[in-house]
Amino acid sequence: MSGLFERIAREKGDVFKDERALLPEFLPEVLPHREREVKEIALALQPASEARKPENIVLCGPPGTGKTSCARHVLNELKEYSKTAVPVYINCWEYSSRYAVLSKIAEAIGEVLPPTGKAHSEIISSISENLKKTKRIPIVCLDELDRLIASKDGEDVLYDLLRSRDVLNADVGVIAITNDEEYFLKLDARIKSSLGHKNLLFARYTPQQLKDILKERWKHAFFEEADENVVGVCAAHAGKQGGDARVAINALWRTGKEAEKEKAKKMEVKHAKQAVKEAFPSKKDKLEVKLEPLERKIIELLEEKKQLTTRELYDALKQNERTIRTHLARLEETGLIETTTIEKGNEGRTRIVKIKN
Repeated sequence: MSGLFERIAREKGDVFKDERALLPEFLPEVLPHREREVKEIALALQPASEARKPENIVLCGPPGTGKTSCARHVLNELKEYSKTAVPVYINCWEYSSRYAVLSKIAEAIGEVLPPTGKAHSEIISSISENLKKTKRIPIVCLDELDRLIASKDGEDVLYDLLRSRDVLNADVGVIAITNDEEYFLKLDARIKSSLGHKNLLFARYTPQQLKDILKERWKHAFFEEADENVVGVCAAHAGKQGGDARVAINALWRTGKEAEKEKAKKMEVKHAKQAVKEAFPSKKDKLEVKLEPLERKIIELLEEKKQLTTRELYDALKQNERTIRTHLARLEETGLIETTTIEKGNEGRTRIVKIKN
């Protein structure tokens, strides 16, 4: 913002300098407490900048732990650094079919598809010919992998990408993003054998880490300097919601809106407390979310037993495990439950499921 308009905004009593810095699609240049993860993703993709096959990598962990932001950050850096690698970001909630994913890849490498559509084999042929001529390597980021796996032919396109040497006669790198740490169990055997990947687990943010994230966003979003107490209220609430950075950032944005509503010149703790109160429903309100019968049964079991392992849930519900995992993922996304992975020594890892407070 120019000095002239910044002065005008201040004179009006505006709180926000750039509200976009607190919106979900904003991609910050600095990702506090994710330096290791960013480096791991970059190391997996680095071979593509030298026209070599990159390593496939799966980013997994609870919602709001920075998986998508880290992936997009590295893809942007790679695009600036290399002309060989072609980043292709795909949100599988929007593009969940084989045709949709292949079309997005074709579009990213400059292939124009007719509005009436093509057969899968024709799109694959177009992609293959293009990559053969240009010697480029697509890096396909499949965000919300669970959605793709659950779709009718989602596994087919995942197989296409993982066996790109056979299917496309070219190298392709895959970044898959999922909230489900047991995603591997959902995959078809032919895909498991082809994945050959690095697994990168994103841990929940601590309250202090959430404060650091909010202070970084604050610099871009507001005129005034960060208020430690306001940040503390937003971070503490997000900590109770499972360390979800998106919850913390949304609380900070709503705090600004509360101050703006009062025409206050600065944000105060009372604004943060009001924002948190209005933004996050009570447990009773949450249970009014429309649930399918199986999801309602899961909630009832958890209310009765306090917490269960996924194995105990599978045994109690006596339904297809893959179906149960899909519904558990939805319940976690709606904020009704939370899952924690614990180590059990020689027995490996197990997931604990409980109602989210």
